[in-house]
Amino acid sequence: MKIQLLVRSYGRMIGLARYTASLCQALTEAGVVYSLATPAYPLLVKTAHKSLTPFGFDVHTFFTTYPLTAPFSRDTLKHLTAQQMTTLLWFNPRLHPVVVTVHDIVPFLVRRDKDQSVFRHPLELIFDRMAVLALKWAEALISDSQFTKNTIVEALGYSTEKIFVVPLGVDHEIFRPLSVPEEFRNRYQLDSRLHYILYIGSENPRKNLPRLISAFAKIKAALPEVRLIKIGSPEHLAQAEQLRLQIEQMGLTDAVLFYEHVSDQDLAIFYNLAELFVFPSLYEGFGLPPLEAMACGTPVVCSNAASLPEVVGDAAIMVDPYDVEGLAEAMRQVLMDAELREELWRRGLKQARQFTWERTARETLAVYQEIF
Repeated sequence: MKIQLLVRSYGRMIGLARYTASLCQALTEAGVVYSLATPAYPLLVKTAHKSLTPFGFDVHTFFTTYPLTAPFSRDTLKHLTAQQMTTLLWFNPRLHPVVVTVHDIVPFLVRRDKDQSVFRHPLELIFDRMAVLALKWAEALISDSQFTKNTIVEALGYSTEKIFVVPLGVDHEIFRPLSVPEEFRNRYQLDSRLHYILYIGSENPRKNLPRLISAFAKIKAALPEVRLIKIGSPEHLAQAEQLRLQIEQMGLTDAVLFYEHVSDQDLAIFYNLAELFVFPSLYEGFGLPPLEAMACGTPVVCSNAASLPEVVGDAAIMVDPYDVEGLAEAMRQVLMDAELREELWRRGLKQARQFTWERTARETLAVYQEIF
């Protein structure tokens, strides 16, 4: 069985990049022979890129996210590692057999919700719809979670038999209980006398950060020595600006610390530094950061929405993501109760051990064998 994975460069280790890199490494370690392909960049796109870049349009990123063509070999099983890549099937109808990993279809589901939609141009909306509709032409779909599978079936009416749930994993060599070196605190200007809450992710509206900031304001009023750390490069500039304005208006400018990009090794130490990891998302296709936090032994408070209950099991405190008071109370409870933190530490480590990239590779290979 010859296998080709279609991948693209994400520039930094965000969730999709971590999935691709970790899956490839685990397949290699399992002795699976495969090759990689990247979206092609046809002359028409190159010309458009040169013409439109001065006006702020990133044509290159757009057409690697929603590719028109790719250099696949004949007689291979093609694995498209993100659902947006299925635009290929409109322009290459003979591109079979095909497996597609669907991380989530939330942008499609909320496309008409002005508060949740993140499409910046009508062309994005059109191509995303094309990609979602093209999923029906794949021989098999891999979903990160049962929640994502359910949304595909319910929203699109696709057959359950062709959708296989394969959860993501965590690199336990990197994300594990660690001590926090003094050099690390000095480098990031972190005071050992303060207590830190950690959030990792973007300002995407579905991440629910305005409610997190409101809940944190209540915590800060009761516990002045608490700080909130946000790690993640701004992906949605309008929402990022609104978030900073909210923080300023609530008098939290010195209490919320922003770090855009850190290495995986430093990220693991940030998890270990934090007394609490919080993740109040409205929608998630999987939710890798809570899993990484648990693997480090960090207590987790997250929402009870979408896929998150599948990921955290009974190892986290889950709250209604719309309930600011409930979120604040859960955070306060963890910060104030050492026995509860110890219990969440124990449960989190046990829960995280169920998720490995080796398992992801093994179950992905089973899907390949099922359809080839």
